[in-house]
Amino acid sequence: MIAPILSSSQIKQWDNYTIEQDSLTRLGLMERAATRCYHALISQLELENTSLGSKTFMVFCGQGNNGGDGLVIARHLKNAGYTVQLHLLSLKEIGSEDFELNLVRCKAIGIEPNFIQSESDFPSISKSEIVIDALFGTGLNAELSGLSLALVQHINVSNANIISIDLPSGLFADIDSSCTQNLQNVIYATNTYSFELPKSSFLFAETAKCVGDFYLVNIDLSPSFLTTLNNPWFWLNKLNVEPKSSSKFSYKWQKGHALLIGGSYGKIGAVILSAKAALRAGCGLISTFVPSVGYSIIQTAFPEAMIETDVEPNEIRNFPSIEKYSAIGIGPGLGTHSGTCKAFEKWISQLDKPCVIDADALNIYAKILSENSSFAFPKYAILTPHAKEFDRLFGAQPNSYERLLKGIEMAKKHSLIIVLKGAHTQIISPKGEVFFNATGNVLLATAGSGDVLTGIITSYLAQGYSPIDAALKGVFTHGHLADSLKNKGHKNCIASDFIEELKYH
Repeated sequence: MIAPILSSSQIKQWDNYTIEQDSLTRLGLMERAATRCYHALISQLELENTSLGSKTFMVFCGQGNNGGDGLVIARHLKNAGYTVQLHLLSLKEIGSEDFELNLVRCKAIGIEPNFIQSESDFPSISKSEIVIDALFGTGLNAELSGLSLALVQHINVSNANIISIDLPSGLFADIDSSCTQNLQNVIYATNTYSFELPKSSFLFAETAKCVGDFYLVNIDLSPSFLTTLNNPWFWLNKLNVEPKSSSKFSYKWQKGHALLIGGSYGKIGAVILSAKAALRAGCGLISTFVPSVGYSIIQTAFPEAMIETDVEPNEIRNFPSIEKYSAIGIGPGLGTHSGTCKAFEKWISQLDKPCVIDADALNIYAKILSENSSFAFPKYAILTPHAKEFDRLFGAQPNSYERLLKGIEMAKKHSLIIVLKGAHTQIISPKGEVFFNATGNVLLATAGSGDVLTGIITSYLAQGYSPIDAALKGVFTHGHLADSLKNKGHKNCIASDFIEELKYH
């Protein structure tokens, strides 16, 4: 199953459920979680740093269970021979029971803590040291102030490598709270090591900058707990989409015929990228519809494609009939010329095929909706906007969380699948479910990447996948291509690299 995104209260319930189901103690679960976290962060640091043995680990702990995790990590660091400084933020006489037990264990192996009771107790932190932030975890429910805030700001200005455990101290786990908090009161981590699943605040642009790169540590929390939930948000780190079967008797017509509509003078390449991606993604036939200026370009660049052209040379003003096609992708390089807009409005109102609406087709839709807010979308159409295209369509939003809420509202109202592109692209279903994509990286931030995605999703529609499955499979695959290229050592990519990589997926 695809795992749901949990709230901070549900995370606590999951811990308690696991303790009961597995006959664990709370201390035992803390030991398991923090030990695995230690191994994960040391493995990553060893990959990044050849002189790790010369570094000092400065472990900052609060007095709750997040601090207890930090104490376990400090103990493992000490036992492994690393230089460890332990700094405890002492806001009360005694910490949680498990914190105090782990503090005794640290002292037993010679780790003497520095108790921070005023700003004069703050240690100096050099840029070359490694900070472990275990001050505050998911239990935090108020913004930091006083000594806690001063310590967080002291750590931030050090410019050291900061590793946060569970989540950066001061950041609320739940996006509905963190989207409005003062992020100057939060640790800015280089990396965050969290448990099992990301917190929702990790997945939005404004709050993700506090998290840095995050790593998820498996601590064997009981998976049966997740089946008891009815959460509408999911972490798309695996696909539950059944692949379409084929046999040696399969014929190209059985694999679907996709049509890509787009292109204008100087932008024919966008259609070529989409069409190549569609055919590479497995549909049996691919056709393009472009202005006549694109005919010889596509014939030369992509001989596998069939081509129809408008009589207009430089932009589309007459859209094609679509009866023979299995699915339609429209928008790459289309342009927003007045003649194109007028023809598009008439054509799209009659469209009854599975479709992907992207790029300039979205911008044209925005113009139409500004004049006629009741203009309809094709039912179960897949829209693939980035943030600016989304705001043109549905109105400017103050932050990415509010944008998602508006997307949910629009997907439910118009029976749409909205693919809101970003670092963790959000696929919103007509039911209001949200799937946060786990694949992909910065290599996707290149011209034509979105055209490739449009082609892939259109191909899956043509092959007979449902609109939501086509969107999920398309976004996941698109990101996976970038991950594969990164693992092969690519530092930069062009869109054609993703198409080439598709033949291995």
